Amino acid sequence: MLRAIVVLSSACQLAALLVPNLISGFLILLQSIMEALFLPFRLLFNLAVWLTTGRQISDAVTSVGHAIPPRAFSDVLYHSYGPAALVVIGLLLSVLAIGRREIWLLWLCFLMHGLAGFMIGAPEAALLFPALIAEAFAFREIRR
Repeated sequence: MLRAIVVLSSACQLAALLVPNLISGFLILLQSIMEALFLPFRLLFNLAVWLTTGRQISDAVTSVGHAIPPRAFSDVLYHSYGPAALVVIGLLLSVLAIGRREIWLLWLCFLMHGLAGFMIGAPEAALLFPALIAEAFAFREIRR
């Protein structure tokens, strides 16, 4: 039962960490595709405005496309992929520790999940709380 709680809690945490980045990546890809499709029309419209208003040609060319600045890789690594790796490592160690009944592996997985929760932040880290409680109960069972 403890394994199931840890697995379910870790799976929910992984989904909460990785799905928003996946969706935003698809939306940025869709936006890039749409900008590429509408690029000739936007350039022609800007050139027509340039011809009628007398704006500089460089303004017409530079206003063609504005890319969304991507998030810094360090932000994504620290807030998404790093904690996701810690959750997966903690999950594997937890399943191994509960099966072998070794306390040091359980301490290590508890530390991994705690560090991942600290890196994620308060609202999303609540999904790891059931896993931490299940690991605390596993401490008590292994010591008996």
